[in-house]
Amino acid sequence: MGSISLSQVDDTITTGSPTFKNPWNPTPLVESTTLSRAAGCRIFLKLENLQPSGSFKSRAMGNQILSHLRKPENAHRPVHFYASSGGNAGLAAVCAARTLGYPCTVVVPMSTKPLMVTKLRRAGAADVIQHGETFSEAGQYMKDVVMQQSKTSSSLSTAAGTAEAEDVVKIALHPFDNEPIWEGNSTIVDELVQQMPRPEGPAEVAVHAGRALPVDAIVCSVGGGGLLNGLVIGVERARAAKKLSGSSEDLVKPVHLLAVETKGTDSLASALQHEELVSLPKITSQATSLGAIRVSERTFQYAVKPPPGVQVHSTVLSDAEAARGVLRLADEERSLVELACGVCVEAVVGSTPSSSTGKKRKYVDEGYGDDRLSAGENDEEGFSPVQSPVPSTPAASLSSKLKQLVPDLNEDSRVVIIVCGGSNVTIDMAAEWRKLLAEGWA
Repeated sequence: MGSISLSQVDDTITTGSPTFKNPWNPTPLVESTTLSRAAGCRIFLKLENLQPSGSFKSRAMGNQILSHLRKPENAHRPVHFYASSGGNAGLAAVCAARTLGYPCTVVVPMSTKPLMVTKLRRAGAADVIQHGETFSEAGQYMKDVVMQQSKTSSSLSTAAGTAEAEDVVKIALHPFDNEPIWEGNSTIVDELVQQMPRPEGPAEVAVHAGRALPVDAIVCSVGGGGLLNGLVIGVERARAAKKLSGSSEDLVKPVHLLAVETKGTDSLASALQHEELVSLPKITSQATSLGAIRVSERTFQYAVKPPPGVQVHSTVLSDAEAARGVLRLADEERSLVELACGVCVEAVVGSTPSSSTGKKRKYVDEGYGDDRLSAGENDEEGFSPVQSPVPSTPAASLSSKLKQLVPDLNEDSRVVIIVCGGSNVTIDMAAEWRKLLAEGWA
């Protein structure tokens, strides 16, 4: 797994007065040799799972919080943030608020697992309240009840000092649908511009001429659409910096954005099918981090009519495929992520002719030393129940969703997977998915 050097990014945001520390970090970009062989093209992993909260939401919620703290009317005043979230956005809000010295209360739906509730409390949430079946219901309860509760005489210690509770500014945070969130997520592209290897040789230079950055495709998961929106904004900013226009050449070679959902959270795919924004009746997927029953208006517009230099593709995979992606990343890259993240890996790698025969893949020791064969995780032949072979077949024979939607990719094509991360996952959960897949979960 080869590392790509990080550019030096200033970690402070100066807004005149006061000055705030940036509550998220620039993340590494690594090229995965194993996943590249399996996918038939060069696979780069943008490791957002290394953010302080364990997911890209650190950028989204961090920048949203900063946008409120920058407002003159909030300067030098005690502020209390409130977040409604199924988990990761709330955890990111708590981590960012605590980093900046402010309290944050999180309201989550009743379906939120005890694991996430515990993580929210341990991260320093001022309070964690459970209400409703969805985070939309939790959010409404947060605004109508929690934030309207009678003010007490208790004091709160904040970055602005100690003040009586009645003087506290109460601010509601949205999990995905506003401009500061998208701008925060767009910083991923700012880093990619610096981190991606420069094209080498006339052929590579020609392939990426007219693109905002030397990338054929970027793959991300979609819940409400905040990440996808940020990536589009980031590409647009990179195009403007290179003074690119909407020429026919740009349209011939766009940066492809693959928007991935699981069946049961597919609000974007449903909107595209109906040619209008629609709301899912309920979330039926296990990938609850993607559980927005309706995507943002901006996300729908980007998918229907993306700006010059960008092409958006929507695809939907099953929970089982998402679990397979989680295990690929765990086995090959030693990273444990949620189903909402694993689904992106599987969309890129997908099945191959050799995996469709039912033959199991033998583990490949990449030189780190591998004791899994002796740990009882493989069958008697030393094979894994996760069918993720390293194919020797040409890339054209692969049947991944990415290859179907962007068929002109080859072994030199560059694909970035946004490893969005997520904290609602454990080793035991991954082991259970491995068992179910071995038993035929599809």
